[in-house]
Amino acid sequence: MKLSSQGPALVFAHDRAWADLRLGSPRAMLTFVPSSLAAQPLPLPILILTGFLSGAGMRVADPLLALIGHDFAVSVAAATPVVAAFTLVYGLAQPVLGPIGDRIGKLRLIAICMALYGAASLASAFAPTLPLLIGLRGVAGCFAGGLIPVAIALIGDSTSYETRQATLGRFMTGIVLSNLVTAPGSGAAGDFIGWRAVFGGLGAASLAAAVPLDRAARRMGRPSGGTEIGALARYRAVLARASARRLLVMVGIEGAIAFAAPPFIGAFLVEGYQLSFSLAGLMLGAAGLGALVYTLAAGYFVRRFGERGLLVLGGVGMVVWLGGIALMPPVPVVAVLSFLGGLSLVCFHGVLQARGSEMMPQARSTGMAAFAFSLFVGQAIGAGLAGLLLSLVGYQGILLGAAGGISALAALAVRRGGG
Repeated sequence: MKLSSQGPALVFAHDRAWADLRLGSPRAMLTFVPSSLAAQPLPLPILILTGFLSGAGMRVADPLLALIGHDFAVSVAAATPVVAAFTLVYGLAQPVLGPIGDRIGKLRLIAICMALYGAASLASAFAPTLPLLIGLRGVAGCFAGGLIPVAIALIGDSTSYETRQATLGRFMTGIVLSNLVTAPGSGAAGDFIGWRAVFGGLGAASLAAAVPLDRAARRMGRPSGGTEIGALARYRAVLARASARRLLVMVGIEGAIAFAAPPFIGAFLVEGYQLSFSLAGLMLGAAGLGALVYTLAAGYFVRRFGERGLLVLGGVGMVVWLGGIALMPPVPVVAVLSFLGGLSLVCFHGVLQARGSEMMPQARSTGMAAFAFSLFVGQAIGAGLAGLLLSLVGYQGILLGAAGGISALAALAVRRGGG
């Protein structure tokens, strides 16, 4: 296989790598930036907006369930599938959407998914029945699944590994901001203009964002090689690497522990501390501020601590976060611990995410789909197991167990270098 050097990245000079893939060989797995993308500037501002709009779709319905239930004359419990349908289909769509991005072009898929996501969100505003609204939310979740993971893969294609984590941190600014402002903004807007207008506004904004995405996709062009490779061959190539299998297991465990913990922390603050729902929400919001600090200063963190340092600091910080809250410190300390938890989680996850973008450089969208799917499955399993164990060990037992699990995961990640 011939390789030619172009700046900091290696670019394939021949299609032999894909020939190896057809034969099921994992040999063609070198870090590279496709030449068709290396010459194109990364449209980072519109990708940040993409992350914001996708993240908003996940949170927009949370504070609107009571309004939706009232309009359709059902209980809040009966309206909860409006939230669950989006999240469930988002995760299940990952294995399908990833290979499509590698086949037709990542930015092209993002533009298509943004338009369809916007159309489904806009149609949700006019849903005449609750089952139809649930179905439309599922459709919106499906196409939202082609936004953030595929954008991360595109960033992987367009940056060298040395600068990637800082670029990913800037991209995550949109996601973190959506987590901070969507729920309170959606709730306030719902009180004044109703839930239908909220969904309509999200749909209209997403349709508008699809226009510059489509223009950027046309400038970037289609991928020049490997588009004929089937999805199963791509996934076989990913799973053929021991390092990829280890990374997928680690991110699944991370999802089961760190990403599944916040809902239980919120419930613990309400039941254990007797806090109001709004004050408990503010405590959890401090974690979002911690995550925002990382996204705004990701470049500094990477340069100052390196990947190993971020894994160590992130792991220790998450142990202190979960274990500290389990010990029921005063409320102001809980806010500090929540801030530390948000910062630590993104420090740790950022390293795994960057490594995920390298699992299969020739088909990063497929690799990131496997990464996102593992995270989603882990989160679902972790939440389910915690729910089953809650009556036996209580909230403090759940949080202390999570702290122990994170310490073991962090030790493994540091020893393996994050992959």
